[in-house]
Amino acid sequence: MPKQVDADARRAELAAATRRAILRQGLEGVTLREVAREAGWSVGVLTHYFETKDDLLRYSLADPAWVMYRLPSTIPDDLPGLVKLLEGLLPTTADMREMWQVWMTFWVSWPGDSVWDGERRTRQRRFRRYCRDIIDHALARGQLCPGRDVDADGDALAMLIHGLGVLATLDPAGWSARRQRTELEAFFAARLPAAQKAALGSK
Repeated sequence: MPKQVDADARRAELAAATRRAILRQGLEGVTLREVAREAGWSVGVLTHYFETKDDLLRYSLADPAWVMYRLPSTIPDDLPGLVKLLEGLLPTTADMREMWQVWMTFWVSWPGDSVWDGERRTRQRRFRRYCRDIIDHALARGQLCPGRDVDADGDALAMLIHGLGVLATLDPAGWSARRQRTELEAFFAARLPAAQKAALGSK
């Protein structure tokens, strides 16, 4: 019998090869031929799964094996758990720094292109909703001061994650994993209920 091909696994391999090429060439410099060579396959095999370069790039930037699992659907009920979850989204490791490098390339490529601008807006809005969900979850469990504005705090958290990500990607020595974690802890500490703030202050 002919060997069965796992299409999802092959797409994931091609997406990973594409991201490696992006790190070397930038988003606009990547070609189908270069990705095929990086993956060790022919262009014909690649185009069986992705007809165009845009198809390949879009999949590579939304590859479930690479991105989606970075946004866990289960949100912890305690603040240390929240900080740990968010820390996992930041460039605290070499692997995550590479992810941020690819994302930063994606953010600035093809400015003014309506399709890619739409992709960027969609992804940013999705992340902002995720951050708002985290704030809403923490507020409902008494981890934040009652009456906090979920939308405003969610957007502030999204901006903090983006800012830390860019800073730590560009200057990993100046923005260690510990320093990034400290900034996350400070974000939540500033929004603690009064009783928890008082308890911390008495220690």
